[in-house]
Amino acid sequence: MSRIFNWTLGVFALLVASVGTVQAQDAEWKAVIEKAKTQKLVMVYQENKAVDELLAEFTKKTGIKVESTTARPTVILPRVKTEQANGQYLWDIWWAITANMVNVASPAGMLQPFDPFLVLPEVKDVNQWRHKDYLHGDPIKHVFTYSHEVSYSAYRNRDVVPELKLDTLDSLLDPRLKGKVILRDASAPNAGSFALSPLYKAKGGAFVTKLLKEQDPRVLDNPQQIDTTIIRGGAAVAFGMQGAAYSQCLKDGGCKNIFPIPHMSTAVSRGFAVFKNAPNPEATKVFVNWILSKEGQTRLVAEWAKYNQTGAVSMRKDVEPHPDHKENQPDFSNPNQYVWVSTDDGSKEIDAVVKIFKEVMGK
Repeated sequence: MSRIFNWTLGVFALLVASVGTVQAQDAEWKAVIEKAKTQKLVMVYQENKAVDELLAEFTKKTGIKVESTTARPTVILPRVKTEQANGQYLWDIWWAITANMVNVASPAGMLQPFDPFLVLPEVKDVNQWRHKDYLHGDPIKHVFTYSHEVSYSAYRNRDVVPELKLDTLDSLLDPRLKGKVILRDASAPNAGSFALSPLYKAKGGAFVTKLLKEQDPRVLDNPQQIDTTIIRGGAAVAFGMQGAAYSQCLKDGGCKNIFPIPHMSTAVSRGFAVFKNAPNPEATKVFVNWILSKEGQTRLVAEWAKYNQTGAVSMRKDVEPHPDHKENQPDFSNPNQYVWVSTDDGSKEIDAVVKIFKEVMGK
């Protein structure tokens, strides 16, 4: 038997296997869709108008109704934990910044592996994404991160202590700032601990400790209150802004005196996690595969840019950042320059900051 004949047989066998695989995938997807028609999707997410629009589009496209609840991660976590402890599994999927998914929910066994919910080849193929090592926020792959955003959560109001340049990290220890700093309660993974993490990475724990002890920051738990305080001139520096009020202020033509503090950027991740024993697994699969497809991510980037000042970026290689948000896309050729505050990679800095905050502030 000739080599050419053997080669031809080999190619034919591969083609048959490929066709069989495609047919099996098509059959699996059709079965998922049929089952999903009898289900609803129960979701919790951080409040954002872009998410509202995307969920409405999903229902219009698939006919699957969405029962949604908006809640900050620190609010929903205790509720779900208590429910699961009592044998109640009421939620399907969680859409949020991924820090609490990674650092709290996943280690506590509140989630399930995410990859089994990926069905479509364009979603499952790691080569479709910008960096395979940053697709999951946690080592056991319960958290899928579709977007990473270079972000600032430390800002200054130049109308307060205007003579201070604040052009270096060391200038944050200037005595003129004492009593003029506000900080979101950093006793958990949140915007407050995120904002302090670049200080820890660049300057070490002693610097963070000194800042907390000497500058007498006012600690607030409500992120909206932090935004409002810095916008109204109630503080010179804010650590842990949520950004919604600031974004709206900029859109309205205001906040021209408020700027991010240099050298304080982090990589913030957004993503999904499926709760343990999700009651509507097929509806969850349909949503996950749509939102992570090229179509879904393209729509997400467009909607996100309408309602948010930053973050309209996707990990998909075939989905470009919104033109106004290109600077938010991390440089994946040099990922070590960032503190990945919402993934396991950043847990060292976040854990250290949380510990220091608790020790200094008596939390």
